Amino acid sequence: MTTKKVTQQVSAEEIAKAAETLQKLVLSGKATHMRTHVQTLIGGLALPEMVKKGLVDANDPAIKEALKKYSRTKIKKQLSPEPITVPVEVEVETVVHEKPVYRRLKVGLKKQKRKKRALDSIGRDVLIRWWNANQRLIPKDDPVCVTLTDQINAIMDRRGDGLAPLSPMQIAGYFSHLCRMGLRTVADREIVLSRSVKKGNFTVVPRYSQELIDAIQENWERERANEQAMVTDHRKLAVMRINGVKKPLIADY
Repeated sequence: MTTKKVTQQVSAEEIAKAAETLQKLVLSGKATHMRTHVQTLIGGLALPEMVKKGLVDANDPAIKEALKKYSRTKIKKQLSPEPITVPVEVEVETVVHEKPVYRRLKVGLKKQKRKKRALDSIGRDVLIRWWNANQRLIPKDDPVCVTLTDQINAIMDRRGDGLAPLSPMQIAGYFSHLCRMGLRTVADREIVLSRSVKKGNFTVVPRYSQELIDAIQENWERERANEQAMVTDHRKLAVMRINGVKKPLIADY
């Protein structure tokens, strides 16, 4: 009696996720001794499957070099007792984000909360009045965020409550909240704003011109496209790290 061999299919997404997870693990201090073995496993097993499933471009020079480096013959020689395997040091670059946009792998980084006080109704009214008068998008590094921060902090300082001042990032964050409100339907937005007024969140109701709503929608679509492109670029970066390439990736958009 013979036993039928059963082969379980693995999706491209599962392969990419496994490769990404292993790459992160070997960057940790306790697992660096496994780096060479993991690179061999990913380069010799995961990478060919990623090429086969169309997840990465087989004609890419970096991919070709990785496939050559981790070919069946090279891995067999690597596992023999004679050769000495030298681990490849992997570095994570710190890249200044400016035009053109550079991608990098963020490993072991956690966001720290810097919010030390909440924005109250008076502060919101100041921001909404500016919003209603100008009707434009506010980038997080816009100088107006600093100006409005100083204005609101001055009002709060006169109370003498001793609380920490607001930061420009909090001001930019509230403008982002107003933008998200602009993505709602008119009826839904009016309901939410009416409830906020009743709760005392603010007394000045935000206005939305059609030009502003169009700008908010276009920016939202652009950000979503950037997030999707970032996922693809991070997968390419993971393959580059497997091949020992340490330079950053320039976003192709």
